[in-house]
Amino acid sequence: MAALRLCLCALVLAGLLGLLSPAWAAQVCVVSSDKGAAFQEAADSFLQEAVRLGVARQDIAVLSLAEYLDGDPRAADSRLLVSLGTDALRQLVVHNPKQALLAGLIPRIAFERVVQESGRKSPANVAALYLDQPFGRQLDALHLALPTVRHIGVLWGPESVIQQPLLVAALQSRAMDLSEGQVSDKLPLIAALRSALHDADVLLAVADGAVFNPSTVSNILLASYHAKTPVMGFSPAYVKAGALLSVHSTAAQAGVQLGAMTSRFLQTNSLPGNQYPLDFSISGNDYVAHSLGISLDLQALSEHLRKLEKQEKRP
Repeated sequence: MAALRLCLCALVLAGLLGLLSPAWAAQVCVVSSDKGAAFQEAADSFLQEAVRLGVARQDIAVLSLAEYLDGDPRAADSRLLVSLGTDALRQLVVHNPKQALLAGLIPRIAFERVVQESGRKSPANVAALYLDQPFGRQLDALHLALPTVRHIGVLWGPESVIQQPLLVAALQSRAMDLSEGQVSDKLPLIAALRSALHDADVLLAVADGAVFNPSTVSNILLASYHAKTPVMGFSPAYVKAGALLSVHSTAAQAGVQLGAMTSRFLQTNSLPGNQYPLDFSISGNDYVAHSLGISLDLQALSEHLRKLEKQEKRP
């Protein structure tokens, strides 16, 4: 009898330990590049949306990059890894080559570079929600804000220039023209900027670390301002620094879309294709607008842009 009780106690204890084991709780493992506010905001909205769509909270583990690198078993046992930021993606894509991987809070060019550099043999099991906005959305926002705009200036870098065909297609469908300059060893920043600003109504900033970085952004914005050419940036920080407008997606908006993509993966066991943000926000610099004689109504602009996108999606 005593032996039987000991056996039952052992089974109960084993069951409890199994329930408490982190490996049981991680169908999805989210790994953040750091503990910054944006990453926390994205993780929180991800959790809320995934749970709202039916994913059990105990099936989701949220780790810092340090916890992942320390060998937390929940990452190894999960069906889906979700990286937030470039540093997390760089580690996950190398150390977990066979697991499905969904990348968020990362620009398109950074995502493509990391995956290519990793030598991952099965890129089909990697997908991304880009941090960038689609060119069509940015051009539509410019047209709504500045209806007379026709010539778009762009300053390309060695990585961003690969997106040139996408922009050209978006411009052609809207009867707009491109004025461009490409920074290279043969063409320094100032000369390339001069080429991009030639005949341009607006300078559209396209993320590229070799072009837009802390040491260059002030000069680019100042030169554009002196040329009376407003700049559309790719983040609120650029608007604060002197860009006229920015169409961007917040970390919370990205988290919601990542949660929906995760829910779909768990239902179908198939990753969706790479996606641009569905939701967005618009920032504007009133001082720059006033000095350039431009009237901005950000709320109306956002409403009109959303309405336009809904109309375009109708069959």
